[in-house]
Amino acid sequence: MFRATFRSGVCVHVCVCVLGVAACGNDDTPGGAAGGAGSPANGGGQTVGGGGGVASGSGSGSGNAAGKSGSSATQAGQGGQAMPQGGASSAGAGSGSVAGSAGVASGGSAGATTGGASAGSGGAIAAPPSCATSGPGRTTCGANGDESCCTSPLVEGGTYSRTYTNTGSGATGEKDSAKVSNFRLDKYEVTVGRFRAFVQYLEGGGMPPAAGSGKHSHLNAGKGLTDSGNSGSFEPGWDASWNSKIPAGAGAAAKWKALLNKPGSGSAGCSRYGTWTDEPGDNELLPITCTSWYESYAFCIWDDGFLPSEAEWKYATAGGDEQRAYPWGTTAPGASNEYAIYDCCYPDGKCSATSGKDTCTGVVNAAPVGFAAKGVGRYGQLDLVGNVWEWNLDRYASYVSPCDDCAYLTGNTTNRVLPGAGFHTGASLGATLLYSYNRSQVSYNADTYRGDYAVGVRCARPM
Repeated sequence: MFRATFRSGVCVHVCVCVLGVAACGNDDTPGGAAGGAGSPANGGGQTVGGGGGVASGSGSGSGNAAGKSGSSATQAGQGGQAMPQGGASSAGAGSGSVAGSAGVASGGSAGATTGGASAGSGGAIAAPPSCATSGPGRTTCGANGDESCCTSPLVEGGTYSRTYTNTGSGATGEKDSAKVSNFRLDKYEVTVGRFRAFVQYLEGGGMPPAAGSGKHSHLNAGKGLTDSGNSGSFEPGWDASWNSKIPAGAGAAAKWKALLNKPGSGSAGCSRYGTWTDEPGDNELLPITCTSWYESYAFCIWDDGFLPSEAEWKYATAGGDEQRAYPWGTTAPGASNEYAIYDCCYPDGKCSATSGKDTCTGVVNAAPVGFAAKGVGRYGQLDLVGNVWEWNLDRYASYVSPCDDCAYLTGNTTNRVLPGAGFHTGASLGATLLYSYNRSQVSYNADTYRGDYAVGVRCARPM
C-alpha cells in the first residue's frame, strides 16, 4: 500500500452544521452554517457558532438541574446537562421518553449536534471509557484544545450509491445502492491517548470483549446488520476465539509494546512510523497507528461503540446522497495540509510528489487528529481521508444488493476493508485514493496486517 504522512499541533478551523438544515464543510461554504440556539429539550444546552463562538441554548432548564418528570421530549429534556461528546443529556424522572434532538456541538472544528439520550434513568450521559478521564488525547481535541476527543456527531441516515464517480461536476455511474440508518461516527480518529486507556484497562485486569458483543444492536431488533455474505443471517459480533489476539493481564504491557512497534513492510513499518509510546508523551493527540483489525474492533467495543460497516463509513465520507468527490466537497486537497494529511506534506509542505522522492522521515509526518480542519465532512467528521487508514467491519467482497443496513460478514477471505488513505499516501497516484468513492487498494489480511505506514481506527456508535 502506497501511503503518505503528516503531523501537526492544533486544529484551527471551526465549522458547525445544523442537522437537517445545512451541510457542513462543503467547499462552497467552508465554514458551514452557524450553530443555532439550543432547543427547549436541551435544557440550556449549547451550540457552537460557525465563527467559533458559543451561543447559549434557549432551553428552559438551568443546564445542571435535575430533569423534570414528563413523557414528552421537551419535558424530559428540561434541566438536562449537556455533555462534551456532542449528545444531549439524559433526563430525570421521565418515563422512558427521549430527550431533545440537539445537545452540544462541542467547541472546536466540525462539531455536529447529535441525538438525545433516553430519559427515565436520571443523570448525565457518561463519556466513553477512553475519554472518561481528562488528559492529552482524551479531552484536548478541537480548535481550543478543550474538546472531548470522543465527540461523536450524528450521521443522518439515507440512501446513496456505493459505486459512483465524481470529478467535480456531480456523481455519475451510480450503482450499488445502500440504505443506512442513523448512527454516530466519531469526529476524530482514535488517538494514542485514548488507546492508552484501553491498554491500561487490559493491563489492570480487564478482559477482551464478551462473545457476541460489538453488534449494531440498535438495528433489526437487536440482531444487528444484515449479512450480505449469508442471506437471512445477521451480524455475529465478537468471536471468543479472537481473545488470544488481545493481550491482557500479566505481561500485557510488553506484548503491546512489541505489537504496536512491530517492524513491517515499507521502510521498517511500525518500528519507524508507529505513534505508540510506552509512556505518555508528545504523541497523545496523534492517531494511533499499527493496530490490527482485531485490536481496533476490540477497542471500539470496549469504548461503547463498534466498527463502522463499509456502507456506513462510505456514506459519511461521500456526504450521503450528495455523493461528494472528497468528504469536504470538490476542492483538490492541495499541499498545505488544510484538507487532508497525505503524501508526506506534513508538517512543512515538502510533499513527496514535488520533491521527487519519499519525504517521510518518521512519526513527525503524522498530524494531530483534526489538524486538516478544512477537510470536514458533511456530518462533522475530520480526517475521513488522510492521516490514517481506518479499519471497517466488513470482509472485502464485491458489493451485494440489496443493502439495507448491511455488511459483508461471511466469506472465505480473511481480508477486511481498510479505506481512507494515510499520511504516506502518494500524490503520484493522482490523489485517487483520497476520493470518497475510491475502493482500490482497500483489502488487507486481518490476520497478518497492521500497517506499513499509517493504519488506525475510528469508532461508530448507536443513536
